Amino acid sequence: PMPSYTSTTNVYNKSGLSSAEIDLSTNTNIILDAEAELELVTGKKWVATTTVTEYFDGPKRDILGISGTKATSLQLAKWPVLSVTACLLLNTDGTTSATLDTLSTSEISAGTYGNDDYWIESMQDPVTNVVMANGRIVFKTRELSPGRKNIKVTYTYGYATCPQLIQELASCLAGIRAWVAFMGGQYNRLDSYNVPQQSVSKGSFYDRAQTNMDRLRAQADTLLDRIGRRNRTL
Repeated sequence: PMPSYTSTTNVYNKSGLSSAEIDLSTNTNIILDAEAELELVTGKKWVATTTVTEYFDGPKRDILGISGTKATSLQLAKWPVLSVTACLLLNTDGTTSATLDTLSTSEISAGTYGNDDYWIESMQDPVTNVVMANGRIVFKTRELSPGRKNIKVTYTYGYATCPQLIQELASCLAGIRAWVAFMGGQYNRLDSYNVPQQSVSKGSFYDRAQTNMDRLRAQADTLLDRIGRRNRTL
């Protein structure tokens, strides 16, 4: 597979390494592993138009519910939401009891965040600094009954182009891996890697590697503070 969030050129520029020191065209797992770690740490994909289907247990009541007895809203797991292609209320046997309106990609991109059945809330995206649909659905006149997997929502989320901060983060994570591989070390995760101390004649390589890896890790941590990390507990 091809890299999704960065490139060999970006990794070379970010890390300070060159193709003479490590060939990323043959060590393709360096970038791919870094991008997999990025998705794991952030808890989402950052490519365009990823489709998700979620089932929700009929939630407990909202304090601000229509009559104060049942829920009137739910939160989708991924954002920014590009479209809502299906929103169904289900019976206990899995059949559909109600089919609610949808929101198309063109409607949301034009700033239409509501239909006859619900609104989808919007906010300033901390990654791109533009307004996006954040995935909180608030129903206009309908209350949600408690139950098991009795609400089904299919939607798409993502970005037309990979955000610049994500490209930077992927390059940092791949750059650390490239240095570890070049120095013959071991990489476990962003905060756990090591390189062996080199002989005196190559001590400058060790110092250069350690300095660059510390710099890349600090930048990756700063980017993750801005982008956000996946919750570590369920």
